[in-house]
Amino acid sequence: MKIKYLKRYLIGIAMTAFLAISAGNAFGDAAAGENAGRDFLDGTGAYSNNYMVVSPYWQVEGGGSYTFIAVSHSSLSGMNSQIGLTVNAITSEKTAYGTAATFTVGAGETKRVFIISTNHSTINSTAQTDAAFIAGTTNFSYGHVRINPQTSHPMLKTQATVLAVTNLGDGFRDSTMLSYWGSVIVEANTTGFAMEFIGDMNDSVTLPHSYMSHFDGDIYMASGVNLN
Repeated sequence: MKIKYLKRYLIGIAMTAFLAISAGNAFGDAAAGENAGRDFLDGTGAYSNNYMVVSPYWQVEGGGSYTFIAVSHSSLSGMNSQIGLTVNAITSEKTAYGTAATFTVGAGETKRVFIISTNHSTINSTAQTDAAFIAGTTNFSYGHVRINPQTSHPMLKTQATVLAVTNLGDGFRDSTMLSYWGSVIVEANTTGFAMEFIGDMNDSVTLPHSYMSHFDGDIYMASGVNLN
């Protein structure tokens, strides 16, 4: 009897390992159609979950509530002076709410993003000319936020001797190095509740490179969600 249980246990472990290996970066696969890697020799990092920032909840409700997000470039060592990103509001029905907001955040700059319904009377592009907007036609909607880098290889550091990019300066163009803060604003009560972000500067880790790496430790990085 013990031998049978042991066999079942070992089979269970083998199946779990197989599923884990075959799944890979499942979130990244769904976005890009391939398992994007950290190294530019084995894939693109633009849609990899290693370079993605997500928030589990946003909400709009006509004149009752809207969502506000602030994205800040802290201008720390290693960050590129300009970092581009795309913010998507995904609804609970797994569709895009309005058009994604795409913009660049410069060193020391904070960019504001509003998720609103198109008929909002006070929060709009006319009143807030320097902000980015995601505006949908549905009066009430909710879901999650997904933020992707604009560069195709955010894991590579731009510098004159390696990857010369005009007017961008040296550093990583990785959107996970930015700082994010957000809130769902309940207008009727002049209150709200804070959003949580996963994969931003507070969660990111750079792993030491191994002997298999072709690069020095200061020209590539690992960051974002689901590090392993």
